[in-house]
Amino acid sequence: MPEPTPAGGLDAAGERIARQLFGDERYERTRTFAPDGYRAALLRLADRVVFGTVYADDTLPLRERSLCTIAVLAALGHEQQLRAHIGGALQVGISEEGIAAVITQVAMYAGYPPALNAMAAAEEVFASWTEGA
Repeated sequence: MPEPTPAGGLDAAGERIARQLFGDERYERTRTFAPDGYRAALLRLADRVVFGTVYADDTLPLRERSLCTIAVLAALGHEQQLRAHIGGALQVGISEEGIAAVITQVAMYAGYPPALNAMAAAEEVFASWTEGA
C-alpha cells in the first residue's frame, strides 16, 4: 500500500492536482484539517482515484477536465460539488464567461431547470471569488 502523504492523502500526484485545482487553503480545510471519519476517507479516495488517476492522465489538460466536470455536475444538479469545481475552474484561469458558456451549453442538452440552478450557483461563486480577491 502506498505511503500516506504528509497531508494525509494516499496519492502525491492526486494531492498535487487537487491543490492546483482547489488551492492550498481549500485543500487544507477539506483534507488536512477535516475531522477524521467517513467523509475524510472518501476525500482521500478521491485524491487517489479522481485526481491521482483520472485528472493525472494528460490526454486532456486540467482546464478541459475542469470544464467537463462543471458540465456534468450542472446537468446532474449537484450544486454543492459544482460550486467547488467552479471555484477550481477560476483557480486554474478559466474565465467567468467560459464557465457561463458551458452552463448555457448544458441548458441545450440537459434542460433549463438544472442550467438555471447551475448559473445561480456560478454567480454566487463569482461574487464570492471577486469579494475574496
